[in-house]
Amino acid sequence: MKWLVALLLLVSLVSMVNADFLLDQVNVTISSIQPDGSAHVHESIQFLVFGNYSEAVYDSGLSSNDLSFWSINTGLADMKFHVNPAIVDIRNFRLRPQPLNNCNPIQGVCHGELILDYDAYPAYSGNASTEPIPGTGLFSVDKYKPRTRSYTLNPSALSFTTTPDGNTILGPSVYLTVELPEGSILEDVNPQPADFSMQLPVHVDSLAWTNVVLVKFSLVFSVEDSIGTEVGEFLSGIIVDFTTTLSSPYGPPLIALVVILVGSYLYITMAKRKGEE
Repeated sequence: MKWLVALLLLVSLVSMVNADFLLDQVNVTISSIQPDGSAHVHESIQFLVFGNYSEAVYDSGLSSNDLSFWSINTGLADMKFHVNPAIVDIRNFRLRPQPLNNCNPIQGVCHGELILDYDAYPAYSGNASTEPIPGTGLFSVDKYKPRTRSYTLNPSALSFTTTPDGNTILGPSVYLTVELPEGSILEDVNPQPADFSMQLPVHVDSLAWTNVVLVKFSLVFSVEDSIGTEVGEFLSGIIVDFTTTLSSPYGPPLIALVVILVGSYLYITMAKRKGEE
């Protein structure tokens, strides 16, 4: 009988010191999509926290900017980036754990939330490279005609639960939202969101999916730049090319040549004026 009592005490002790967390909801929003295919990602991971020990673990991580701390201590599979870091270059990452809220002392449960903000870029082969590595980034971009870009979502850049065939699974508590740039024309989407009933192509501001298997996931939209944007990009390109040339081995000789030409022009102009006087 004594061994049974000791076993019960041991089980009780283990249950007291074992952290207990349960996923509640995941919201992933992709927005601010740029001409180079980069985008801003905002994630809200909400979960339930059971017991005093779990609350203490949670509170100990409030000042942590390390996502692995939360993944290890909560044991939740969704405590991660929901884009694939092997395919997407994650920059400007911020992790903001929120204080526990809606606590119920009788049930011994509180609500916790992690907020993740970061920019998702395609990968480049080197610092001097201007073309992204194919297959990287959230979106591939094709400027297939003047002032018009076509954006295609890269499904392999997402990191949710998947089927054996590699299709993304969004459970009933997992939400994916894509906010399209202003003036976007949606060219293709599959599968369509539950409340989507428009005929393509069509102007759309945002799309959202939940509780669905994204089989053969496809999202293609186009954006037409204004003439002012095109002129600005042209001038910016000239400045970049000029700056690059100046910093190259040909820069100093080019500067010397420009100085000589300008000086010669001024000298000839002044000499002609003196001759006329």
